[in-house]
Amino acid sequence: MSEYQYYEFLAADRPLDRSEIGALRALSSRAEITPTSFTNVYNFGDFKGSPAKLMEKYFDAHIYVANWGTRHLMLRLPRGSVDEDALASYVVDEVLDFWTTDEHLIIQWLRNEEPDGDWVEAEGWMAQLLPLREELRRGDYRALYLGWLYGVCAGNITDDETEPPMPAGLRSPTGAQQALAEFLGVDEDLLAAAALASPSAPASADSENEMAQWVSGIPTDEAKEYLVLLLQGKTQQAEAQIQRRYALSLRASVSTQTVPPQESRSVAKLRDLAEQGRTERREREKKQRERELAKRRQERERYLTKLAEDFEQHWKKVFDLAEQKTSSGYDRARDLLVDLSEAASLTKRGAEFVKRLSQFRATYARRSGLLERLNKAGITTSPGGENAM
Repeated sequence: MSEYQYYEFLAADRPLDRSEIGALRALSSRAEITPTSFTNVYNFGDFKGSPAKLMEKYFDAHIYVANWGTRHLMLRLPRGSVDEDALASYVVDEVLDFWTTDEHLIIQWLRNEEPDGDWVEAEGWMAQLLPLREELRRGDYRALYLGWLYGVCAGNITDDETEPPMPAGLRSPTGAQQALAEFLGVDEDLLAAAALASPSAPASADSENEMAQWVSGIPTDEAKEYLVLLLQGKTQQAEAQIQRRYALSLRASVSTQTVPPQESRSVAKLRDLAEQGRTERREREKKQRERELAKRRQERERYLTKLAEDFEQHWKKVFDLAEQKTSSGYDRARDLLVDLSEAASLTKRGAEFVKRLSQFRATYARRSGLLERLNKAGITTSPGGENAM
C-alpha cells in the first residue's frame, strides 16, 4: 500500500499577505496555497516545514492524517481566551498538550494507532472540527475532556488516576465534538459511561446580544485604545486585543458546570462502567435485531400468503418473463419462482408447485441461461434439490 499523508492548515482570523504566501511556497512547490489555507498530499516524501512553527506564525487550525493511523489536530486561539490552569488538568502525554507564544495559545490532540484497514479520507475534517475553536473560546471544555478520554482508550493513563473536571453537556455533544470523538477514535461505550456524570449544558445566550452588552460596557479609555490602533492601521493588533478581552469576559460569565473534584471517578471505575454499558448495549442491539428479524419474517409471510391467493396469475407472469429472452427477464423469473416455492411450502401446496415447475423447466429446456439461474437458486425438482417437495 502506498504512503499517504495529508496536511491542511487554515488561517481563520486573518488572511495571509503576499510575503507570507511566498514563504509558504518556499516550503512546498506542490501545495495548494491561498490567502487562508495551505493544503498538500504526500504519497512519497514528506513535508519540509514544522507544523508547530507554522501554527505559531500563520495559522489557526491544522489537520494531519496519515494512512498508518496517525492523526493530529491543532487549534490556535488568542492568549487568555482559554483558562490555561484548567487546560493543564486535561493534558495527557502524547495525546493532548498545549503551548503558548506571546499572543497565542496552541492546543493539539494526537492519535497514533494502527490503521483499521479502511481507506483513509482526510478531506472534510477541517470543516467539521474548526467550530471547536469558538466552543473553547466560549468556555466549553468538552473537547478537552474528549482528548483526555482518548488517552484512556489509548492506554496512556493508569487505572488509579482520576478524571479531570467533568464539563457540562457531554451527553449531548455538538457536531464538532462528535467529529472529534470520531477523529480520535474515542470508544463509544467509554464516552457514554463518562457522560453519565455530566450535568446538562446551560442554555446558550444569543451571541449578538452578548456582544452588544459587552460593547456597551467597554470603558471609554479602552475603546479609545482600539480606535487609535485602527487609525494607525494596526487592524490585526486591534482585532486580537478585542477578541482576547471579549473572550476573558465570556470566561468570567459562562459557567462550565464541572463536577466537584471529590466526585471525580478513577479510570478503573470508568472502564468498569464502560464494560457494563457495552454489555447492556449489545443486549439491546441483539433484542433489536431479533425484533427486526421477526418483523421481516411476518412481512414475508404476509407477502407469501397473498402470493398464494392467485398462483395462476403469478405462474403466467413467470412464463411471460421467460419469453422476454433477456437477462433481466430471467432474473425476475427466478426471483418470482423462489417466492412461489416458499408460498407453496407455507400453504401446503408443494406437490402442485413441483408439477408446475417440471412443466416450466421442460418448456424452456434449451434456455441454458434461465436454467442455470434456477439451478443456482435451488429451484429444481430433483430429490436433492431445495424445492423437491
